[in-house]
Amino acid sequence: MKKIMIPMVLLILTVDYQNVQAQSSKNNNKPKTENKMTVDQNKQIVIRFNNEFFEKGNTDIIKELFAENFVNHSAPPNSPTDASPMVKFVMGLHHGFSDISVQILDIFGEGDKVCVRKTITATHTGEFMGKPATGKKIVINIFDIEVLKDGKITDRWNSSDFPQVLQSL
Repeated sequence: MKKIMIPMVLLILTVDYQNVQAQSSKNNNKPKTENKMTVDQNKQIVIRFNNEFFEKGNTDIIKELFAENFVNHSAPPNSPTDASPMVKFVMGLHHGFSDISVQILDIFGEGDKVCVRKTITATHTGEFMGKPATGKKIVINIFDIEVLKDGKITDRWNSSDFPQVLQSL
């Protein structure tokens, strides 16, 4: 009896393992339905965000394009990680600079992520972060990574040479 039981148990375990593997493989091949937006649609949202928010100073666009649980992973230390520091920055930017222009140099997307390499150009015509107007033209070089879900930006990472540009004013 023992001679028959051991092969039977091994056979049952092998069949169960194969069933689990087949089910796992089947689930991994299913298209993800969490994000119904295409990469191109996500890119268009990010382009619109840059044009409306940074270039035009339309801070209300945040309500339309950002998810309620949005996280700014590049927020300044000891600042909230919601959109409020970004709104404050853009309001100050539009107060202290004129001729603001955003040029998207590269835009890449994969899955739910969009990466942008851009420049913001402007002329320092008003007080900005305690610095009086200098009339200098500036160029800020920026890299952004945005994560989108269902047409809303949920997460953001940002890197720029803004500290050096500010120092040059």
